[in-house]
Amino acid sequence: MESLIVAGNWVNLAAEELHKTLLPTTDLDWESKTPDLDWTQAQTAIHTMRACLEYSYQVVGKRMDTYQPVLFEKKPQAKPIEYLTMISTAAKVLQKVVSSASLDDRAWHAYGVSDPVGFAAMGVIEVSVHTYDLAKGFGIDFVPNTLASEFAINRVFSGTVEFPNFESHGQLLLWLAGRIELSGVARRSGWKWNGTPR
Repeated sequence: MESLIVAGNWVNLAAEELHKTLLPTTDLDWESKTPDLDWTQAQTAIHTMRACLEYSYQVVGKRMDTYQPVLFEKKPQAKPIEYLTMISTAAKVLQKVVSSASLDDRAWHAYGVSDPVGFAAMGVIEVSVHTYDLAKGFGIDFVPNTLASEFAINRVFSGTVEFPNFESHGQLLLWLAGRIELSGVARRSGWKWNGTPR
């Protein structure tokens, strides 16, 4: 099993990729729609930040029936550069929480009660896949980091579906998350992962 420190560091790496990829977009229109989602670019960014913080709260709070009751909204004066900062900060929170947790900790998730390593993998998926979504909305090509993607895939997607041929784990992650076709295999719909420890 991946160590807690290494697992947390993968979340930070995904957030660094997001920041690097989207930094050139901070003077663009973040109220435009994110392709294939029902959110604006700003709302997608807030969702990404919220996912990291929700996973952090789950690991710390160990709630076993639902998510912690928290609410995050965009402040009217928020600037696009601050969206990137808030995601990076939320990813660092998740990294620190995971790194200081116990391997025996458990908390609820809709895709199965999970452990800190599982929540780190989910954080990598949320950040990496929504980096793709946001980049696509701004006309930027993006493929998630292959090593971070491999960690996330091995932890929560292994055994859930037969994988098509792939050139990189970043591409495979995008296919698993229903974003792209891969090796002639259609985009997935109704996809989900398995967060349970195994």
